[in-house]
Amino acid sequence: MFKLEGNLSYLVPFEAGHMNSDDYMDWLRDYEVMKTINRFEYLRPVSSEEVRGYCEALMKSPDDVFLALHSHRDDQFVGTVRLARIDHRSGTADIGIMIGNRDYWGQGLATDAIRSLCQFAFNNLGLRKLTAGLISVNPAMLRVFEKLGFQREGLFRQQDRYEDGYADHIYLGCFRDEFEAASR
Repeated sequence: MFKLEGNLSYLVPFEAGHMNSDDYMDWLRDYEVMKTINRFEYLRPVSSEEVRGYCEALMKSPDDVFLALHSHRDDQFVGTVRLARIDHRSGTADIGIMIGNRDYWGQGLATDAIRSLCQFAFNNLGLRKLTAGLISVNPAMLRVFEKLGFQREGLFRQQDRYEDGYADHIYLGCFRDEFEAASR
């Protein structure tokens, strides 16, 4: 079975069991979780069929790797990680992460999981550059990406709808050598 091992976490293919877990649906309805990934549309009543359709499309996509994030400490399913829009011709892909279980926030799992995903993307898929985007009101995630060698490449001012206004969207990029230098 495909498994990416980190020090604190491991990543396995996202499967029906993850999709059908009560925890996963609860995360998609948790305001605090959704605001960190700027996916407020999930806060409206989202049917399990909509979620199932989204997840199944990702699980079958030849251009995405959709993974479940588990904590080594207790084997708990705590979130998802995605390598999206893989473009082998240009050697690029985009990273997304959601730590859905808030009990695991601030414990280093995001850094650990993204590090594992970057190693896989650079070493196994032969990609040359990874990108990520985040809402500016999530400084913890910005620190995670910067710690792993990602550089700010763009700022989209007041791009993301946030609560009663708008927040900036930060766009990041990382080449293999930047990731390797940060990992030393």
